Amino acid sequence: MNTLFINGEIFSANKNNDFFQVIGIRENTIDFLGYNSDIKDIKANYDSIIDLNGKLMVPGFNDSHMHLLGYGYAKHIINLNKCDSFYEIIKTSKNYISKNKYNLPKVILGRGWNQDNLVEKLIPTKEILDKISTNIPIIFTRACGHIAVCNSEALNLLCNNFNKNILQNNLDFKTGIVKEDGLTILNTLVENPTLNELKEMILSTCDELITNGITSVQSDDFCALPNRDCKLVLQAFHDLASEDKLPVRVYEQCLFSNINEFKTLVNNKDLQFHSGNNFFKLGPLKLLLDGALGGRTAYLNNPYKDDLNNYGISNLSKEELDEFVNFANKNKIQIAVHAIGDKAIDWVLDSYDKFTEKYNPLRHGIIHCQLTTEKSLKKMVDLNTLAYIQPIFLNYDIHIVENRIGYDNAKFTYAFNTMNNLGINISSGSDAPVEHFNVLHGIYCAVNRKDLCKFPQNGWFNNECLSVLDSVKSFTINGSYASFDDKIKGSLEKGKLADLVVLSKNIFKIDKEYIKDTSVLLTMIDGIIRYNNL
Repeated sequence: MNTLFINGEIFSANKNNDFFQVIGIRENTIDFLGYNSDIKDIKANYDSIIDLNGKLMVPGFNDSHMHLLGYGYAKHIINLNKCDSFYEIIKTSKNYISKNKYNLPKVILGRGWNQDNLVEKLIPTKEILDKISTNIPIIFTRACGHIAVCNSEALNLLCNNFNKNILQNNLDFKTGIVKEDGLTILNTLVENPTLNELKEMILSTCDELITNGITSVQSDDFCALPNRDCKLVLQAFHDLASEDKLPVRVYEQCLFSNINEFKTLVNNKDLQFHSGNNFFKLGPLKLLLDGALGGRTAYLNNPYKDDLNNYGISNLSKEELDEFVNFANKNKIQIAVHAIGDKAIDWVLDSYDKFTEKYNPLRHGIIHCQLTTEKSLKKMVDLNTLAYIQPIFLNYDIHIVENRIGYDNAKFTYAFNTMNNLGINISSGSDAPVEHFNVLHGIYCAVNRKDLCKFPQNGWFNNECLSVLDSVKSFTINGSYASFDDKIKGSLEKGKLADLVVLSKNIFKIDKEYIKDTSVLLTMIDGIIRYNNL
């Protein structure tokens, strides 16, 4: 099917940021860009003509860091996002048990609680979960995915399965609270889904991505399953891609915590990095260096202002990080490191500086990159380090950052505009299921520096507001650059893949506060209209 879109406001996201009125699609490729005056001469070349009636078209959105499979998996467990008290957590869970009493899993899982959103302002403990059940193991994970709490029965199973003395420091038997690498041991209690269940989760998430205008994702999925079976995950994606059933383009961010496992798979050619096709490619080595700010596990140079004995958690030693970075560079493998705290960011940049070739040809980056400093930003520029940012995080984080690290430190954080002006490639994403992947919400937060309730009135450190244009590019061409695909997608240019989105409002012209109320009307991927509500 060859399709001609006419009478639109078509933002190309090319180097000149040109706008067009007409775009022609031949099979899966853009073959024409022009203006309404061209329609008469070219319309006979197309099977279908769609009148945009002045609507805005932009390149297909690219979520530069999320957990596609993790989002699908989270939809199959208890959703605790809306619970605002311990009472609601208990009530929601008991309702789930009652509804599923004949088909309960061996371990009851839930995700989404956030102590800052609970009236108690406390992390739930095993005593709270024991009020739900003392017979069934229960594991409830915080929204960020870096902290969990389990009940007494789950702890009993752990003691039966492991020598208590070898359990890691980040697993507290008194409270049932588990942090960071302690989650790996906790998750041994949970069975993995089947291959077919994984495929259903992937496709279900893709359906929702498409209605949100997302045509490409850079996704960390190796940690999605409780037992972290990367080969099973890869098989699910490879099967769908080879059968032409994967509708969204996936660039896999390959998470490893064990250097020997990583080396073995690379040396045995079991993981061929940057291999695949235009719908599924193996991308960078992903490392999880520290935690999250909300749970106070982001790794800091100075203690938390609201917890003076706490510096956060590093999941890797500096020596382990260096070994990963050195080995990846020697094998020409791209690297993307989760680093939120300022000390974690400093460690990453030091490792990149030691082992990476000049100008960073492998396009190494930092995921989240939240608590930056003037010194670390300068070093990012010097090393040409990419930043994978999540503007939607501002919806929650603006309410806690100053309490966590103080005003003087907070003013240098989430420095989106500074990064952009310094020439750092910023690519935006959501970290779903931590936050939802609604791109228009992300753009709204980036350009307003407000939460979704329009607080604060003048924006939080509004000198870091992005322009609408720069925010759109962070969700399109900049993400394609991060995955080495900027020559084939990410902008609407002749010869590039036909991935595009039509919006209900022209976000370049409306009041910026109404961007979040804009919806996706049409999504085309690879020349095929996958969603149409025009």
